[in-house]
Amino acid sequence: MTSGRAVVLSLLGWFLLAPLVAGQEEARGDAAPRPSAAKKAAGQNNQPGVQALQRLAQMTPEERQKALANLPPQRRQEILEKFREFQDMPPTAKQRATLEVERLQSLPQPRQNQVRRSLQQFRALPDERKATIRRELGRLSAMPEEDRRARMNSEEFRNRYSPAEQQMIGNLSELVAPND
Repeated sequence: MTSGRAVVLSLLGWFLLAPLVAGQEEARGDAAPRPSAAKKAAGQNNQPGVQALQRLAQMTPEERQKALANLPPQRRQEILEKFREFQDMPPTAKQRATLEVERLQSLPQPRQNQVRRSLQQFRALPDERKATIRRELGRLSAMPEEDRRARMNSEEFRNRYSPAEQQMIGNLSELVAPND
């Protein structure tokens, strides 16, 4: 069984495609109107990735297939698989995934791009390194900011991870770390 952290990181990769899905709907003219300030104040999320997930969750399976029809078959299948994984997650894990996507989308665009590149690099790692980095991210997510920084600046951390992995962990820890 896949760990919650693994599913969340995997889903983050999916959320990066959400603007693509939303863009396809807008191009066809069937995108939902932008939420009003009143809806936003009432607690409805207006982040593109979260909106796309919410729209997919409200669709029938046939509507989902139609919404994703313009994607390459393999990518469409991956998205549907990740969506099913998300649907099967416990509520707390869903909430954590949504929060992490909101954190990503709240970053300035250049920083979002750096984090997206780190997610792509993470997904390309061998399974053994992914597992090691997931464990590290889990540890870092439980630490206050000051302790996270100390850990990432420690000799042990620098010896355990390559410079590219250190950068990747630093970027991804920004998403999984609690707001201090």
